[in-house]
Amino acid sequence: MNILYVLNSGNVGGMELHSVALAAGMVKKGHKVFVWCPEGEISDLFKDRNVSVTNKKIKFELDICYIFSLYRFLKQKHIEVLHAHELKAVFNSLIAGFLAGVKVRISHTHTPISRWKIDGFKRFIDMKIYMLVVNLLSDKEVALTESVLEQKNKEGIMKTKLIVINNAVDTSDLLFSIKERDDFRNSTREKYSIPNDAFVIGCVGRLTEEKGHELLIRAFKILTKKKIGNEKFFLMIAGGGHLEKDLHNLTKELSIEDSVIITGVFSDKDKVKMYLSFDLFIFPSLAEGFGLSLTEAMYLQIPVISSDIEVLKEVGGDTIKYFNSGSAEDLAKNMEKLFEEIKTGNEFDLSNAKLRVESKYSMENFIDNYLNLYNSLL
Repeated sequence: MNILYVLNSGNVGGMELHSVALAAGMVKKGHKVFVWCPEGEISDLFKDRNVSVTNKKIKFELDICYIFSLYRFLKQKHIEVLHAHELKAVFNSLIAGFLAGVKVRISHTHTPISRWKIDGFKRFIDMKIYMLVVNLLSDKEVALTESVLEQKNKEGIMKTKLIVINNAVDTSDLLFSIKERDDFRNSTREKYSIPNDAFVIGCVGRLTEEKGHELLIRAFKILTKKKIGNEKFFLMIAGGGHLEKDLHNLTKELSIEDSVIITGVFSDKDKVKMYLSFDLFIFPSLAEGFGLSLTEAMYLQIPVISSDIEVLKEVGGDTIKYFNSGSAEDLAKNMEKLFEEIKTGNEFDLSNAKLRVESKYSMENFIDNYLNLYNSLL
């Protein structure tokens, strides 16, 4: 079949990597796959996987020129399945897909709009527009977990439109020997001038409001004020985004800038090196659709503390630790407790987290579930 994926982001993040994995899987299954997305690193990742890429960016909430161009493309390439990700792409491409008579139209906003950390009035309007266009023009709206499905239903999307398909982890890029893991750890710490004997607390993710990085920095300040033994604590926030400058300023305000590293944007091939430099992984998200970096850390068997929002508890189960979402004090307390467990060798069995990822979030199941969805609607 001819499949088109539509995104309005050229950066690397959870949604974008989800789309890359899905497109690559469909190519391997023998289907002809196209992508419309802006220029950027994610565009190159698609091309590396033999996906035909058209670089187009949606400029307005309702972009008539974009809709007309996409309409012509859908007709010319005889697209049978149109799968759009996030609000702008869904809104504009579903209109084009409907007008072009595309047989299967799939929509997918990964984090429910009601949980977006934006102006309340804009969030309300976005949610109502999305609900209307999905209910009218989409064949199915994907939710990554059952809790996300329930939230989308509360936002007004009809239950008959909703389907749960879990995300997946591409574990082929996460397999390393002990020596390789040690080399990555040492080289990354050397690059960022972190002492080898330091205890590194880390996080991987785009620097946006819903990811909770400010909370993590404040919790780190509370932890370091306690001066636990002679321990050298470092915090590494791996990622870039529009909050980067604000977070740098916050570390200076709290007088912890010498022990906090904010890497900025880094290449995808360096991501695993970041993980393997951590002694403890924190996932402080205030809103989430799934949590890809959380599952990657679980697979790599790094001790994890996550915020206790419903979707993340559904993903991590009883294989990781949780703190009260939004509470820097509770996060600091949990970091101190798990640090003591790690130092005394009493931490929980990390293999359970890896096994959970392997059993629930395999790439094979992920591709098959989407292929079954497409075929069932053709």
